[in-house]
Amino acid sequence: MYCILIDDDAIFNYVHEKTIRNLCSDFAIKTYLSSRQALTFVLENIHEEVNNQAYIFLDINMPELTGFEFLDEVIAVIPDFLNQHNVYILTSSLNDKDKQKAETYIGLKGYLEKPLDKEQLTQIFE
Repeated sequence: MYCILIDDDAIFNYVHEKTIRNLCSDFAIKTYLSSRQALTFVLENIHEEVNNQAYIFLDINMPELTGFEFLDEVIAVIPDFLNQHNVYILTSSLNDKDKQKAETYIGLKGYLEKPLDKEQLTQIFE
């Protein structure tokens, strides 16, 4: 299994990676501060991982591409992306419009508030 953390906040990426490693030391973890770099990685490599579902934790508010723009671009190329992988929106936003928009993405596994904790991740990885 592997995880992809996409967040322009290095501290959140660090904390989340550490929490995941403490819970699942055998997971491969990739972290991205740049949503564009993450998009490039996903589009170039995710098809190789179809039999090995990814857990993707995606921040909404990022400077290059928002989380929603990221999803739109991936889905345009890989229409079944959200059904093939475990994609979670991860945010510190309390904006109801963001949550409502996330609900329009069929196959999105969840909408989580930062920071992720051990209990949340235990439920997700079971």
